[in-house]
Amino acid sequence: MKIKLSRTGPGLPVFVGILATMITSGCASPDTSRLVARTKTTAFYTVTINFDGNGCPTSITPPAQPSCTLPTGGLCVNPGKAVQWVSKPAGTSFEVYFDPFVGRPYVSHGPDEKTSPVVVRVDSLAGDYKYSVVGVACSGADPVLDPALRVEF
Repeated sequence: MKIKLSRTGPGLPVFVGILATMITSGCASPDTSRLVARTKTTAFYTVTINFDGNGCPTSITPPAQPSCTLPTGGLCVNPGKAVQWVSKPAGTSFEVYFDPFVGRPYVSHGPDEKTSPVVVRVDSLAGDYKYSVVGVACSGADPVLDPALRVEF
């Protein structure tokens, strides 16, 4: 089973600080307005990828999810919602792969090293999906973390 994801496009830079302000205050920038118009979503989930001192991913911290939790500390999301990954500490490069290492990765970018928002398509099937986070500069024993993402309605 494959999760269907759609990108918001490489020309759409979204900054976490601005994004958080827009979500909480209702203020929308032109970039967010284009994303909302294109994807028909205003819901963003920001997943923090925690890295150790060697630049290797160790865990993720999903946003608060009152109605759905995964024992592995994954993310639960409804079709049509957008997900963005960000590194902690900021500035640690990473790549996110779905359907293990098939297709293009979602690559972190910018000074804070985050991905562009990825929208879970409305025609995605409900279920649990594994994805892989790769620490680009990992010098430790395990550069890959395999958290879960649950799509549910």
